[in-house]
Amino acid sequence: MKKWLKVLLTILGTFTIICVVAIRSLTYSASETALESATVAELQEDTLIFHPQNANGKNIIFYQGGFVESEAYAPLASALANEGFTVYLIDTPLNLAVLATNRGLDIIKENDLTHVIFMGHSLGGVIAARNAATLSEDTEIAGLILLASYPDVSINLADAQFLVLSITASNDKVLNWEAFASAKALLPPHTSFVEILGGNHSGFGDYGFQSGDGEATLTNEDQRAQVISAIQSVWSE
Repeated sequence: MKKWLKVLLTILGTFTIICVVAIRSLTYSASETALESATVAELQEDTLIFHPQNANGKNIIFYQGGFVESEAYAPLASALANEGFTVYLIDTPLNLAVLATNRGLDIIKENDLTHVIFMGHSLGGVIAARNAATLSEDTEIAGLILLASYPDVSINLADAQFLVLSITASNDKVLNWEAFASAKALLPPHTSFVEILGGNHSGFGDYGFQSGDGEATLTNEDQRAQVISAIQSVWSE
């Protein structure tokens, strides 16, 4: 191998290692409580599946927030399973949903799913909306749940017939509220909007306090309970 090629490969290898280390340093780890909740799930490749004891026939495919370990949402997924939903919690490469944009669609095919609800937190919600738009004319889609999130400008769901639930928290300082308000035009008129008073961006998962967020005046458990209640009110049948 030529000397210049060896040097180039060494530089690229070093750069890759630096990038991976930098990304890991930005990652928010799941709490011990969340990791414990994850132990009840079935592991299928890169996905944790939370099976309900009394299934309601609805399947939730969940995309994590950016740089947040997927297990941080295990308490929420477990609570949803207790309400009858089968939850597929995706673990995306480098904890970035944008690196696994079609994983939710693959899960539908692999498990022959119907009555699918795409769900995501923050950046994960953007990908969830993109997946929902891809299958918007398909009978497989039962809805979309956005946690502190909104579709990007390339995704227009204004004419979508499926149910959409958008949940925010009043003390969220991470969400771009101006962009969130503008993106409402991209959602169907029947979208349900719910704001959790006293909640924050970090409270949608269980990974500690996210940099730049506002202080919550309620516990993660209380915020999670309100998320579950909002979902039940929309998908009650």
